Amino acid sequence: MLKVVCAASVTLSSSAITGLTRLPVTLRHRVKVQLQRTVAAMAGPKKKAVIFDMGGVLVTPPQMAINSYEKSLGLPRMFIQGVMMKGMPDNAFCRLERGELTLSQFFSEFDTELHLAAKEEGIEMPADISVQQMFENMQSGQPVSVMIKAVRNLRKHGVKTCILTNNWIDDTPTREAKMAGMTFFRHQFDHIVESCRVGIRKPSPEIFHRTCKEIGVQPQEAVFLDDIGRNVKAARQLGITTILVRDFDKAVRELEEAVGLQLTNFPPPPVACKPDEVPHCFVKLKSGMKLHYVDVGEGPVVILCHGWPESWYSWRYQIPALSLAGYRVIAVDQRGYGDSSCPTEIEAYTQEELTGDIIGLMNALDITQATVVGHDWGGAIVWALSLHHPDRIRGVAGVNTPFQPANPKGGNPLEKMKRDPGRFDYQLYFQEPGVAEAELERNLDRTFKACFRSSKKEDWSFGGSGLGTDKVRKRGGFLVGFPEDPPLSVMLKQEEIDYYVQQFRKSGFRGGLNWYRNIEANWKWNNKTAGRKVLIPALMVTAGRDLVLTPKMSSHMEEWVPNLTRAHLEECAHWTQIECPGELSRILIEWLDKIHQSHDWRETRLRRPRL
Repeated sequence: MLKVVCAASVTLSSSAITGLTRLPVTLRHRVKVQLQRTVAAMAGPKKKAVIFDMGGVLVTPPQMAINSYEKSLGLPRMFIQGVMMKGMPDNAFCRLERGELTLSQFFSEFDTELHLAAKEEGIEMPADISVQQMFENMQSGQPVSVMIKAVRNLRKHGVKTCILTNNWIDDTPTREAKMAGMTFFRHQFDHIVESCRVGIRKPSPEIFHRTCKEIGVQPQEAVFLDDIGRNVKAARQLGITTILVRDFDKAVRELEEAVGLQLTNFPPPPVACKPDEVPHCFVKLKSGMKLHYVDVGEGPVVILCHGWPESWYSWRYQIPALSLAGYRVIAVDQRGYGDSSCPTEIEAYTQEELTGDIIGLMNALDITQATVVGHDWGGAIVWALSLHHPDRIRGVAGVNTPFQPANPKGGNPLEKMKRDPGRFDYQLYFQEPGVAEAELERNLDRTFKACFRSSKKEDWSFGGSGLGTDKVRKRGGFLVGFPEDPPLSVMLKQEEIDYYVQQFRKSGFRGGLNWYRNIEANWKWNNKTAGRKVLIPALMVTAGRDLVLTPKMSSHMEEWVPNLTRAHLEECAHWTQIECPGELSRILIEWLDKIHQSHDWRETRLRRPRL
């Protein structure tokens, strides 16, 4: 049992331990095989290795921090950088980058050089100038997402990747921040060569030769990216293909041309994780509820919230894809489902309670912020989180489920539905406790085979006329009209149906159906947010063949969600995660990369409670 700060408890099954920090072994192998097949279908790379500078290429330029610091002190622009270059190669800065001085030693020597240069140029030095403060500002740069994505895709193609950086030995009290950054990059690259460790700095030809030797390539087999012209010139003279970085997107396009590969839109592998391949975790919240969740990967946190009648398993394709793209993926069994708590009381399933579960989970795992992605009912939960808890949500994505603003003047939506049920008639059928439960639990295999069907014509070979979600009460039941043994959907395997059957045999349908029995309570609670807009980054994925959550339902969203990105899958019905798994994963990854461009790598230190 692991105790955490919030007094909740977290436990992990023994099979989970080894899978916590990366893709579990069997899943990693299957993903790797699929990646190899994908890569094999493409043209091979023109180069064997790509070498990246750090500051100004992988991280926003440190020169920006120096310029800003100069301006704040009223010093002439480029004065400090001029002193850094003056007296090369034997000045304090060059000796720092060769490892002859530690950072704390450098501060005093460089301070002396600054004052001497100021005296020579007739510049009055500010009394409060601090070389230490300037270097702390320099180290606050952020990873460049388009470059990190290119690095990951180079490695998928088998191209070796290396960082070659003029760096220093940090012995200051703030060194932990720099080490967190280097740890982040060590996970991303095959090799890292630091000038302070080898005693040579760029643009010396020797450091390029040494780097190529360490990687195991000839200079002509490598590409080098740097934002400093003299470093690029030195590498080019040795026969290395070079790219001078002034614009990150343009540099990546040049890199794609140099290596002959597509690096920004590499398709995620459509590999579904199996239940026994992923770590299964449990947390007991302060409320007393127990939540089961799957936790895979490292990086910014993405919480996946399923709908009805589903489970964490509905995200089985997205879990490996998103974790492979550099995210920590938490797929939850929401209250009433699977191995999570399943109270019988209807009032236990209000959106206030259900959003509280997600916040409680984040508190228990010491997660400050997360991006939340929801499908179907899960979509309603993540949109509610974006309004009621915007401080905890980095981004919000609705898959099929649109954002609906609070409407206190519109009246009780349940009463409106009773007057004109239309395609929502099934929700009225679900209102009477015990009725739908009896029908859906009678034959679980039939229930899931009937529910999970794609938009493809072959999925309705038995005839689907009159089997919509309208007129369910008139038909006499949700499944009335379906064969007793429906054919398996083209998007499913029998083993996947068997897992849903196994999970719902534990939980039953009452919990999930109780979500539908709080329409009035949810309306009253959400009325507290009347007039509020969703201001955080948001994504709306619509599906052209979803007959219940239609794309038209989202037409108002730009008015209420100003920072909205849209994506549309025309040939897709309701079960988007499994009908269009690769397309949905690609959409999510591109959006996640966009909103995490400014992700601070130091956040990765606050990941999970230690075992």
